[in-house]
Amino acid sequence: MPLRLSPFLLFALLAGCVRPPSYAPPSLPTPTAWKNVADSLTAGTPPAAVDNPPAPGSWWTLFNDAGLNALEQQATAQNFSLQAAVARLESARANVRVANSYRSPLVTVDPQVYRSRLSALRPLPFPVASSNLGVVQSQYYIPINASYEFDVWGRIRSSIRAAEADAQVQEANRRTLLLSLTADAAGYYFNIRGLDAQLLVLDTARLDRQRSLELTRARYQAGVDNEIALHRAETELANVDASVVETRRQRLGLEAALATVLGVPASGFAAAPQPGPLAAPAVPASLPASLLARRPDLQQAERRLAAASARVDVAKLTRLPTVRLNGYLGPQSAQLGDLVKVADNYTYYVGGGVSIPVFNGGRNRANEQVARSEADALVADYRQAALVAFQEVETSQADVRQYQTQVAARQRAYRAARLASALTKERYRAGLTTYFEVVDADRQTLDAATLLTQAQSNLLGASVALVRALGGGWE
Repeated sequence: MPLRLSPFLLFALLAGCVRPPSYAPPSLPTPTAWKNVADSLTAGTPPAAVDNPPAPGSWWTLFNDAGLNALEQQATAQNFSLQAAVARLESARANVRVANSYRSPLVTVDPQVYRSRLSALRPLPFPVASSNLGVVQSQYYIPINASYEFDVWGRIRSSIRAAEADAQVQEANRRTLLLSLTADAAGYYFNIRGLDAQLLVLDTARLDRQRSLELTRARYQAGVDNEIALHRAETELANVDASVVETRRQRLGLEAALATVLGVPASGFAAAPQPGPLAAPAVPASLPASLLARRPDLQQAERRLAAASARVDVAKLTRLPTVRLNGYLGPQSAQLGDLVKVADNYTYYVGGGVSIPVFNGGRNRANEQVARSEADALVADYRQAALVAFQEVETSQADVRQYQTQVAARQRAYRAARLASALTKERYRAGLTTYFEVVDADRQTLDAATLLTQAQSNLLGASVALVRALGGGWE
């Protein structure tokens, strides 16, 4: 006897054979080595599509600062933007479950009860003698309906892949936001510490200017100095007071920005002054070669591209026939009490069909073109994001190296300025020079101290920027 296959069985067999095209991340223009590192490894490799990439760790512990550690813990626990990102991640994971549900049959129970009357004047297939042909009838029906779509071409599977990639996009977005807000918190914190160090310099300079003013006033009253020297001393003291006010204004703005990152109202937040030394961590000579596998923003861009690629498959497969199986089973009776007589009152239907797209004005073809264009745009976005990532790493490395050299030079300048100021004041007390040289020496010392604190603060900021560019540390 020849073997005969029904169309539905044939489509079911095809469902196990057809596979959508596999996705691979696009190639990237990857440099062979970092330019601003003496001992450099390969700069980066294209990121692999991973389901659960590692999240950035507690990178801020590299700075060995207890105050920073406490602020980062508060930021990660209370920041509202991060909480919103977590909620969006949960929504995306729920969408994955929604997409998976289409692989299962749809089963519903639809109890029905109705009463109807057929018209006495309705057309009849044969003449009858009676004139009272109106019929009143009741019906009770409890069907169990079921339907199932065979994923013959893989359209549902492609939808699931798109939903899974969307969930990975939101996970990468959460980690990107986590890295960004912790880096912002560190940046604000170190800027505040830099201003605290600058306020300490200004406080010391103010005491020095106050003593100089008192000495100059005494010399003026004794007839040793002229009135010009007295007014110059008053001017220098007033200039330092104005610098103190401006520095405190900047500090208040940074406090407000830090409060927002920490998830607390700016009006009730105050950062305690910490005028201690500004020491940046040592950056190793060889940096990780896995930049593209560590940066969550690049992982986000790649996963967004993977989702778009899966939607291209969905749009393309929508143009193919759809195979469905459906049916129902349940008791039906004119009397409510007869519903329990299952042997006599049950009804059922089992069938299926094939829906073949024939004409819809080119809608399916246009939807496929839309999906392909969106995927092409995301390819360009992904490659551009990679170039920006390499730019940020190179810039941050250059900043760290140059600021390290600058700090060393500023330290030498500050030591020389302090020595010159001390010698000038000794000469002034001995009457060997004018007050103008004292003013100039003090100004050079204040400038050198201010520039040193700024360079140290800039080095800390560049170190934070390097951490951000590398995706969360260099270890």
